[in-house]
Amino acid sequence: MQKWIYTMRPRKPFSMQRKGSFTVLPSNSRKFRLQPSENKGSYNIAIVLLIVFPLLIGLMIPKWSVYEDKRNMEEIEFRVAKDNYAFNFLIDSGKKRLSSGKIYGAYSEFTLAHNIKPNHKELNSLLLETLEILCFDYNNHCDELARLNF
Repeated sequence: MQKWIYTMRPRKPFSMQRKGSFTVLPSNSRKFRLQPSENKGSYNIAIVLLIVFPLLIGLMIPKWSVYEDKRNMEEIEFRVAKDNYAFNFLIDSGKKRLSSGKIYGAYSEFTLAHNIKPNHKELNSLLLETLEILCFDYNNHCDELARLNF
């Protein structure tokens, strides 16, 4: 076959085309018959996916919302517990500072606790007492005492 290819002469410009290779089938031996499509399976998969995915999503959304609600409640409970811990710590620390005579430190602790729970009665009385002491001692927090006005 290589000899046949290499012994061919180059064709002249505008000449007729060469004859085909020796593997050309005769035109009268062709048979046409219907054959099943090879793409039929991919259409079936697409149809199944279009049915299955919405069903899965429809079934999972209620479970996801319950999960999110539970997670949000746990997060809120954790934050409340954390705030209670911080509030109690600030109150205890402020009382210790107040009893040891560190009035300005106690005032700062009570103001931080006041930011967490502004309506706590014991905290408000301790903050008022601390502000009264600061007004008598330093005479610069009196306007805050008037502003709070419990």
